[in-house]
Amino acid sequence: MKILILIYLLFTSVISFADKSIDIIIVNKSERILYVVKDDKIIKKYEIALGLNPTGHKKKEGDKKTPEGYYFIDGKNSKSKYFLSLHTSYPNFHDKQVALKNDLNPGEHIAIHGLPSTSVLSQHLYSRGADWTDGCIAINNADMKELWDLIEEGTQILIKP
Repeated sequence: MKILILIYLLFTSVISFADKSIDIIIVNKSERILYVVKDDKIIKKYEIALGLNPTGHKKKEGDKKTPEGYYFIDGKNSKSKYFLSLHTSYPNFHDKQVALKNDLNPGEHIAIHGLPSTSVLSQHLYSRGADWTDGCIAINNADMKELWDLIEEGTQILIKP
């Protein structure tokens, strides 16, 4: 009987974990909205800020562009210089091949993150809807905490123009 109870508890905990998982994050750069999707339904959406030069796909380090394409969350950093950070897998294989072909450094460290804790300026800019990052996707800290709790490493992210 104890074995049946243990199997039941294990099975129900796996089911409850699966129920919390997110299928994909979709970022629509032109709308400045991040969508959280599960079972083909938008369950959350957040206003975002992008890189200072947001139009077009990131091609090289320092271009201040937010990339476009398919990636996944490959790390969670609670000790980021910003309020929490969900690191993306940018650059992907395609990004690296294009950069190599054009003798460019594609850059790295593109993340979804909150606001810097020490910068009143970026908090002011964010509240006015301005883009201010070096290419990352920024959201306010309350939304970042909520997103942080929803997302697991390995979650897909599609960044659209």
